[in-house]
Amino acid sequence: MAVTSFGSYDAWQRDCAITIDVSDEAASPAIKTVHLQALTSSVNIEGGERDIDTIPLFNLGQIVKHGPAGMVTVTFEGYALAAGTASTGTAAGVWDIYAEYPLKDTSDPITTALLLAERNRARVAILWSNDSAATTGTSAVTSGSTYAGIRFLLADCFCIGHTMDFTDGILKFTLTFKGPSIDKSAVGNVKWESVLLATAAALSAPSTYAAGSTKF
Repeated sequence: MAVTSFGSYDAWQRDCAITIDVSDEAASPAIKTVHLQALTSSVNIEGGERDIDTIPLFNLGQIVKHGPAGMVTVTFEGYALAAGTASTGTAAGVWDIYAEYPLKDTSDPITTALLLAERNRARVAILWSNDSAATTGTSAVTSGSTYAGIRFLLADCFCIGHTMDFTDGILKFTLTFKGPSIDKSAVGNVKWESVLLATAAALSAPSTYAAGSTKF
């Protein structure tokens, strides 16, 4: 198969498509959606450990004690052209996502993306695929034995970090999202899904995100 911009099917070593859905139930629209691409080498997904401990017994035995599932953190890098994104679509900048959505501008110039006390939930979707039509993190992967893809989703998380630096010789941002792996109703917030190259079925696009209700 041809090596696409995502890299070969065996490694997905080049780049990935990312979609960020940010909620604000008091705003209209309630969801702001932006799309961007990141180098795979800059993406880091960690956490969600299902740790255990032990309770010692008088007979020197041990009982396993299960702890809660850990938090999940997603970090990736990109190159910002602006302070934020004036509307939905391709992201020109991401400061407004970190600063919080309600006071963002709806047209250029971006001047009111202030750091607020309000915190809004978000969903991050990351897709690796050799399907040229799958251009966003939430795109479907076309059916047919020539297409494959793997997608990661973290729902109901928060943007907790936004840093800017010039260490690569270009103005670069690092964006960090963090959230619980399981919600208060014991429903998972983390999902991996994929379709293999030899499978003829499609990988469907996830449902439209609604914070606290529709995750995937």
